[in-house]
Amino acid sequence: MNSQISVLVNKYLIAGVIAVFGLVMLIIGLQSDQDSLFMIAAINLFIGGVLAVLFSAGILKRNVVMAIGSVCILITVYIGYSTYVSVKKTIAHIEAREKSETLVRFNLTQIRDIQRAHKSTHGRYAKDWEELIEFFNTGKVRVIEAEKSVPTIRLTREEVKIIYKDNRPMDRNMTEQEAAILASLGNPTNNPELDGFKRDTLIKPFKAEYLGNINRIKERQRLGLGEFQIEKLRYIPMTDPKEEWTIDTRDSLIYAGDTIPSIRVEGLEPVPLFENSKRQIVGFGNVQSNSDKATWE
Repeated sequence: MNSQISVLVNKYLIAGVIAVFGLVMLIIGLQSDQDSLFMIAAINLFIGGVLAVLFSAGILKRNVVMAIGSVCILITVYIGYSTYVSVKKTIAHIEAREKSETLVRFNLTQIRDIQRAHKSTHGRYAKDWEELIEFFNTGKVRVIEAEKSVPTIRLTREEVKIIYKDNRPMDRNMTEQEAAILASLGNPTNNPELDGFKRDTLIKPFKAEYLGNINRIKERQRLGLGEFQIEKLRYIPMTDPKEEWTIDTRDSLIYAGDTIPSIRVEGLEPVPLFENSKRQIVGFGNVQSNSDKATWE
């Protein structure tokens, strides 16, 4: 009797343990929503254990077991490869998404900077790309040329009289405007703190001022972008075929009792947040208010 039990144990124990272990893994996978590789491994263990039991019992022939095992191996290889491709595709999407977010924000920030300069010069935003490009190439802006910081001292009585034509008391340090007035008059009190102080308003070509900005130059280098070309600014980065940002402006919007210009620049994001999901609108501004805030701010 003991010998018969020993034979049965030796014959079915390992196969049975494999089948049970595969079944337990399968149940756990279904309950905890495991990925496809885990589920395939569990199914293969279960099927392999069952086949081993049936083979040991003489129910299945060796060639049948080998055929079924080969099919399971092929299925596993196919699913494993499909999972690898899927993971690789997901990683590529995440990288493209991160790159697109950076380029889109930089692109829109540049558009907003030029539109702000246009508004500062003309009192309104450029209504379309042709007008914005024309302003960039030929427009002029007021630039404050500054040398030396504002003195952290109070105005003397003599300086107060020169600026305000009276003897009003001063209980604060001089402002930048006050320092600029005294400097423009040639520093009449010979105040050593004003030596070399300068605040001049100059009219300069906008294009030269914009392209000469050190922060923008460094940012373009960091992003691996080439020389700035205003004609390319109208296109949404990483779109193929190329898509354009749309510009919508109002010159005389009545807002909070004032008449103001307003703007909205928008387009569809080039890479959606999730794979196969809908592309969302990104941009800046609001034609119903005086805000030029961007969607990511």
